[in-house]
Amino acid sequence: MSSTTGVWPPLNPASPPVKPRDTHSLGEHAERVSEASLQPYFARLSEQPDASLALNVHLPFCPSRCLSCDRIAVVQHQPNELEHYVANLALELARTAVLLGERRTLARVHFGGGSPNHLSELALATVFSHISEHFGVDDSTQFSMELNPRRTSRAQLNFLKGLGVEQIKLEVRDVDANVQREIGRIHSLELLEDVISIAHGVNFDSISMDYLIGLPGQTADSCEQSIESILSLGPDWLVCLPFHRRESLFPHQIAVDTQHLPSLADRMVMFNQVQTDLTEAGYELVGLNLFAKPDHELAVAQRNGTLALNVLGYGADADLAVLGIGLGALGELPGLVLQNETRLSTWHQQVESGVLSASSAVRSDEGEVLQRKVMRRLMCRQSITVDSLTETQREKWIVPLSDQGYAEEEAGIYRLTELGLTMLPHVWTDSSPAFRAF
Repeated sequence: MSSTTGVWPPLNPASPPVKPRDTHSLGEHAERVSEASLQPYFARLSEQPDASLALNVHLPFCPSRCLSCDRIAVVQHQPNELEHYVANLALELARTAVLLGERRTLARVHFGGGSPNHLSELALATVFSHISEHFGVDDSTQFSMELNPRRTSRAQLNFLKGLGVEQIKLEVRDVDANVQREIGRIHSLELLEDVISIAHGVNFDSISMDYLIGLPGQTADSCEQSIESILSLGPDWLVCLPFHRRESLFPHQIAVDTQHLPSLADRMVMFNQVQTDLTEAGYELVGLNLFAKPDHELAVAQRNGTLALNVLGYGADADLAVLGIGLGALGELPGLVLQNETRLSTWHQQVESGVLSASSAVRSDEGEVLQRKVMRRLMCRQSITVDSLTETQREKWIVPLSDQGYAEEEAGIYRLTELGLTMLPHVWTDSSPAFRAF
């Protein structure tokens, strides 16, 4: 992605590019932004009242920080900081709603962290109340939340269900005890069994998990054992993500023992093992790195050709405009990926002054927007028809994949090869949403 002008004016021509360290994420092509420079994007969105809209609400607080964490997180906080944060979320929601014009009904609301379930029941209820005050929420609105299994209880799960949460994702990382000790994130298999059993009893629509490849202490044998244990838990879907140590952006990762990190070759072997074990167990590979039960909406969407991909990951909905709410939250508008301020004190200052907290963005011209659309289609369907591309597009975007053995053309269709399905998840996906290629 680049910062060429394309069809939009420069976001902030007087500001220098944002260095990666300044944002934790968007990288060398990011530009500093202000609410004023984002006005054309919101104006365009306001002119499309029927466009699907999602909120990505970041609740960054955690009881502790494990070494695998590559998110904007707040661990050391004062007792009243959570209350202060929730109050200012209301300000950011209100300002966002004003910029959109008429009241918009949300297709999806995702809560990420941090550990969203670190907040009290009152705090979570207040956040939900703020959202429904400023946006339309109906029976079709999909609420999803990432959960720290160590902070989960029967009462909490029942409460979340009552608020309207239908999809939960357990942030597990790995179930191997040795790997958990290496990253400082301990949760027993018995705990996960209890949480998932209770969640099934509460009747959530979807219960999912993550599994990171590349963590210190992981081996091919430990990976195979972990997947066997995960299969016994029976999640509706599992996303398998590569972990990368980025100590320059996340200083706490300096403590990761580099001698214990698996090599790229080891990670490829492990991912191939995950693919084999999960597909043999009846899960379907969705996109590049997600495995879902055949009757899950993600698997159905892939078979129907309606699977979508954005900063929130794979989804069954049509293409969404995603608005980031909260500290460091990512958003995505047509031609723009943006991130909110990542320093808590500055975030508070901005929203209290009555403006959006967006601080950096990567802007795409029309060609780059089309490239992302094409590559995401390939990442969703694992194939793309020759006729859907111009000769120039094929030469620039698809032929290089074929030259590397990642794709091959047959009967007018480019399909990802076994090598592509094994290698590309390590190149195009990431445990941190801000570092994903497309």
